[in-house]
Amino acid sequence: MTLLGLLVIGPVLFLLIAHRGKPGAVPTMLIAFLGGLVVWLATMSWPLGPHGDYLPWQVVLSGSLMVLLTVVAAVRCPAVGGPVGWSAASGFALAWGVWAFAQDDTGQSGVGLIFLLLGAGGSLALVGLLVGALRRRVG
Repeated sequence: MTLLGLLVIGPVLFLLIAHRGKPGAVPTMLIAFLGGLVVWLATMSWPLGPHGDYLPWQVVLSGSLMVLLTVVAAVRCPAVGGPVGWSAASGFALAWGVWAFAQDDTGQSGVGLIFLLLGAGGSLALVGLLVGALRRRVG
């Protein structure tokens, strides 16, 4: 659980402190974080498929909602597009991490958490950066 706190909550706290002077940044990042947590709870906490795998519709719906969440948050506050994407992914990773660490007897959930943060966090940060840049350009 220490790993969960260091990898998920630590970077979000750093981003919140680093961007606290920008108007609307802190509430937008907190909403994105909580939104990511809610997306995981709404889409991925359902019973798994026959072999313990996520069902394809769960993954597609979850990914689509995370991208939508990031786009809406980056449009709302374009100055923090990248951090908004990372915050949303961190909320998602926190929910997944609590679930995974609670039932992990192999110790591999830490690696899964790192992959989830790097993959989803990097991808959603890129989406947020692009949307924020377009929003600033369009006005």
